[in-house]
Amino acid sequence: MGRQYYIKKEFQARFIIKFCLVVILGAIISGIILYASTNQRLGNTYLESLNAIKVLNDNLISNLIYSSLITVIAISIVTIAITLFASHKIAGPLYRLEKSTETIGNGDFTLETRLRKNDEIKDVASALNEMTGKLRSKMIDIRTDLEEVKESSSDMEAAIKDKRLSEKELKKQITRLSNKIKDLNRAASKFTVS
Repeated sequence: MGRQYYIKKEFQARFIIKFCLVVILGAIISGIILYASTNQRLGNTYLESLNAIKVLNDNLISNLIYSSLITVIAISIVTIAITLFASHKIAGPLYRLEKSTETIGNGDFTLETRLRKNDEIKDVASALNEMTGKLRSKMIDIRTDLEEVKESSSDMEAAIKDKRLSEKELKKQITRLSNKIKDLNRAASKFTVS
């Protein structure tokens, strides 16, 4: 199986188009500067034309260096601006996701991660929110079962203390407690920890 180069096609396509536009812009700037610096009248006579060509030839290298330098500076400025803008759409959400995972890791399953409208990696935030919702649901089930175990345990302790339970009722309470413990074990088994 070959390597997959296009993962986030829309994002990659926009990035490639921006990069190509910067290269085209650089070529246009370079062409305009070179044309402006070398566009001169050759002269009316043969001798004037030869002299103009000699001057053009002497200045051609410096004109090329000048146009290349300006083009590199212009492309660098545009590239920095585009890169900062594009990275802001990625770095900002990554920072937000990092803080969200810390909060979730500390046990707060009420958090919902929200990103700005034009941010990239929204699907990661959506998956994180879905995961948090599932964890929250499982935790609610565990807490409900724990409350029922506590209640059954308290009822049994009180009944044993007051000697209100018959052996049959005691077995029924133990079975109920055992079932709740099984439910808790089932809920806990959904979490892989090693």
